[in-house]
Amino acid sequence: MVDIKVIYEMNPPKVLSNNYFDNKTINKNIDLFLSRTKRISEFVDGIHLTDNVLGIPRVSSLIIVSMLKKMGISKPISCTCRLYDKNLISVLQFVTDSIITGVYSILILRGDEPVVGNKIIDIPPTKIIKTLSAHNFNNFIKLDLSFPNRIENSTRIKNKLEARPRAFVTQSISSIENLKAIVDMSKPFGIDVIPCIMCPSKKNEVSAKNIGLDWSSYVNDPEKFIHEAGNLTNKVLLCSPNSFEDGLELVKRLKKN
Repeated sequence: MVDIKVIYEMNPPKVLSNNYFDNKTINKNIDLFLSRTKRISEFVDGIHLTDNVLGIPRVSSLIIVSMLKKMGISKPISCTCRLYDKNLISVLQFVTDSIITGVYSILILRGDEPVVGNKIIDIPPTKIIKTLSAHNFNNFIKLDLSFPNRIENSTRIKNKLEARPRAFVTQSISSIENLKAIVDMSKPFGIDVIPCIMCPSKKNEVSAKNIGLDWSSYVNDPEKFIHEAGNLTNKVLLCSPNSFEDGLELVKRLKKN
């Protein structure tokens, strides 16, 4: 059996509480976040921090990385870089800060439009990967690219392949057949695939519905599904956006198996 590496996705705390900033509240939420990340890090092979997920302003993932490392967490930590919040200068700053901070890899994606203010740029993630590689950043940090959960638009897929990222990180998958097609397409180009799998739980149903995810193929045995995916890719990215405890229990069960 393949030794599967499990990466767990965490969303940093929101900046605003009831549409206002409150220092006491945000520090309390950061402490809770750090405590949860410390707990789950004992059962996984890496942590992935999102970047203003759903366009909601959140604490900087790079600040969180520094805090986690000071706590003694030595597992690899990866971060998302959301382009809708940044211009090219801030992207270069983000990647430079990631290298200095010791981030393992960066996932480049466009992201949802911000809920506060306007989007800054609309540069394709593939172009950003090429720009970063042209400036030698790829020799100091791994650059990953978001990928759909199935192969559809051949032009977009061609552009993603030509960008030559380290890995494709998929949107939440529910089909091993679709994942296999992505792996078969990526392998000749030397590009790894990291499938994202959402924890099927009652509290995550709304998130699944919002992205059109039908998890009926694995809801009754998520561990088996995760192992099947991992046998194809060696790595999986697990997320449980609305229930930390459900996600923790899932990774604990995986650890036992």
